[in-house]
Amino acid sequence: MSSSNATLAEINALNYGNSIFYQIWTYLLLCLGTIGHSLNIYVFTRPTLRSNPCTRYFLAATITGIYIILTSCLWRYLQITYPAYNPFGYSTASCKILSFMALTSKVYTSWYIAVASIDRFLCSSSSATVRAWSNHRVTYRVIIIVFIIVSIFYLYVPIIYQNINTGTKCPAAQTTFPLFSGIWNLLVFSLGPSTVMLIFGLFTIRNVQRSGRRLVPLNNQTELTTSQQEQLKRQKMADRQLLKMMLVQCAYFILSTTPLTVLYIYTALRINIVTDALQHAKDALFTNIAGGLGILSGCTSFYVFTLSSKLFRRELMQLFKCRWRPNQTITTSTGPIQRN
Repeated sequence: MSSSNATLAEINALNYGNSIFYQIWTYLLLCLGTIGHSLNIYVFTRPTLRSNPCTRYFLAATITGIYIILTSCLWRYLQITYPAYNPFGYSTASCKILSFMALTSKVYTSWYIAVASIDRFLCSSSSATVRAWSNHRVTYRVIIIVFIIVSIFYLYVPIIYQNINTGTKCPAAQTTFPLFSGIWNLLVFSLGPSTVMLIFGLFTIRNVQRSGRRLVPLNNQTELTTSQQEQLKRQKMADRQLLKMMLVQCAYFILSTTPLTVLYIYTALRINIVTDALQHAKDALFTNIAGGLGILSGCTSFYVFTLSSKLFRRELMQLFKCRWRPNQTITTSTGPIQRN
């Protein structure tokens, strides 16, 4: 009897800890993500950065990051914490549509970072033909193509998902084929983008290491004006800073999604194993922790960019300089003029 009571107490403790973790974690990501993505949009639309094609991918990842905050943080928070206001449980249609949005939002972000790594590889190539593929026209097309392909990959969600008579209704993980769902998310969300980031990140580093040999003869053969030299210098600095941001963000994504990768593999291996209530509570806690870490990179990219890039920090400070600049009085022949 005492052993049964101890097990029940452990189950209740795990369930309570799971609920508290989910509430605090989603609330934290909601606050940090809202502030961070708002500042990301400001920085990436600054003249210094917006002319670079890679910035468009970061901006697309930021917009879909806001998408994550709404679907995976705010709406799921309401679903778990306040079931009476559960947006997923209003109807079967809301369950299908909102579940589709919640699952695709994090995948959009991961693939936009992945194609940003491809863009940096193209931009750092020694071939002018390859470098020409890094332009705004290609960027806009790739962003649209990624959006369409990811949406097609998750069309099974509005077909399979239903409102279920449970406490939360429309749970986050439901499918007729759990093994397929785990392997599919492993490939499309976790393993696929991480592999692309790793491969093209290494290729980009190799190109950068070789770029010195390519630039020296060009500098000896070409006479540039002072303004052209300054423009080229600023462009190279922006390219280096964006490359650094991309590499750090890729490493951050791989690290934060590693627990989710383990979860997908673990779920696939244990698909036919019947678990007791205690093991189910442990699995639920692990699922929420891994899922929370899985969306971390999509919600906190601003802080990674701020820590990794001097150019990003400098452009960010322009916002506060504009807000905090004191009034100045200039005396002219016609009288004093106040300038903000």
